Amino acid sequence: MITGSLKNKINAIWQDFYNENMAQTSDIVNQLTTLMFIKMLDDQQESLEATAIKMDEKLYKDDLTFKDGNYKYYEIVNGTKQLKFEIPYSDLRWKNFKDLSPINLARRIKEYVIPFIKDPDNTAIGQFGKYAKKYSFGFDDKERLLASVVDKLSDEEFNFNNIDLMGDVYEYMCGSGISGQYRTPRHIIEMAVKMMKPRLGEKIIDPAMGTAGFIIEAAKYISKNQKSELYNSKNNDIFSNDMFYGCDNDNNMARIGYMNAVLHKIKNPNFTIDSLLENENAKDYIGKFDLVLANPPFSGSLVESAINGKILSITKTKKTELLFVALMDMLLKPGGRCMTIVPDGVLFGSHTAHKQLRVELIDKQKLIGVVSMPNGIFSAPSKKGSASKGAGVKTSFLIFEKSDRGGTKDVWFYNMTNDGFTLDVKRQPIEGSDIPDIIKRFNNLENEKTRTRKDKSFMVPVEEIRANDYDLTLNKYREVKKEAKVYRPTSEIFDDLKKSYNESLELMHTLEKMLKE
Repeated sequence: MITGSLKNKINAIWQDFYNENMAQTSDIVNQLTTLMFIKMLDDQQESLEATAIKMDEKLYKDDLTFKDGNYKYYEIVNGTKQLKFEIPYSDLRWKNFKDLSPINLARRIKEYVIPFIKDPDNTAIGQFGKYAKKYSFGFDDKERLLASVVDKLSDEEFNFNNIDLMGDVYEYMCGSGISGQYRTPRHIIEMAVKMMKPRLGEKIIDPAMGTAGFIIEAAKYISKNQKSELYNSKNNDIFSNDMFYGCDNDNNMARIGYMNAVLHKIKNPNFTIDSLLENENAKDYIGKFDLVLANPPFSGSLVESAINGKILSITKTKKTELLFVALMDMLLKPGGRCMTIVPDGVLFGSHTAHKQLRVELIDKQKLIGVVSMPNGIFSAPSKKGSASKGAGVKTSFLIFEKSDRGGTKDVWFYNMTNDGFTLDVKRQPIEGSDIPDIIKRFNNLENEKTRTRKDKSFMVPVEEIRANDYDLTLNKYREVKKEAKVYRPTSEIFDDLKKSYNESLELMHTLEKMLKE
């Protein structure tokens, strides 16, 4: 989490944009994250070079983004590949920007560095060019702003070789609710990943990935818990190229998600810029995944003619919060599992489409659990101090397994009331988080059968859920503890009244005497 001096430095950069009348949050994030990526490339190479010197080792050409000699950029003119410019690789490095004037800095980045990172033939920067096709340089006639931002990002505290720092910066910037998206707090993502326990070799997808928070956390979990297996080159290749998938129909989100993934050692994440809800976009994804982790849009709708017909066969609706859950069901292979955040309306909605979806998860698949989260989980301060869009939305996690043969026997419910932070806009850390208990209990569901409906977690037989019209609202099944109220004896209350009455009479007599005197 961004705090202290680093938070102040990011806010100062943000203020620079405002001062130059660039106040649209998505525009700021678009320009700023691209600059951060340019710096990240140099930070990573500087780290490699320092390690090589320390270990007295030779760096291989394929390991370097900025090689010896010149970089050559080609373009297609009338069907012929022609050289457009040639420039020393060293001139493209962030560390060599510091002595340039604002005008020359803007020219260097716009005319040379941007083409370098967007070049589809430049394998040194991976697939970034695919996600940057629509990026346009935003500092024309704003050279002073660019120089100021580059100067501030050059602060030693902004070392983007620190992958956790980069994730924190992304998270803080995206707290403003860019593109109208809901930001998923990192500790909530961590909880989901620890519950699902992703494993090396599994195919994992977030079909509404945003900045790829769930994907990144899954990768970190595997890197930590299967560290020794990743030393094997074959396993490392699988991890880098074949495990992680994500989709987002927002170009900026896809680009930021890609940068975030690359920072976390996923060399070639399988990310696409589209909506898997629409047309036949999901045809190559159906039945392919071991794990789905997601926080899809809470509201919105699509034109029915654009929706994938197979999704409509599960729930006939235009509502995206229902369509995404149905899509996740389709994405899983038999035995695959899903943990996704949904607005609570999905759990109790009385429309036919709501019930169709719940019947699908309970009767055709295996519904495992519902974790009810408190209002305010998605309340996050923006750069101007206001709550982000989505603040106060009541949400829950749905957890289910793909079977296509049913299998739901008992559904586990947990009533989360404390996620470790206050539930106001400030979201200050507090003690008493339920998250460790949630993870522990989910990983020992057999022991939950003895819990009562008055406990924070309990099991509900599927027959009872069916009898309640497939309602999955926690309050439908839990019992609220009622403290017995002890009332004072009537005689004691009457004695107090008499005493008060007598004291009042005595006071009145005293006042009457004083007035006569």
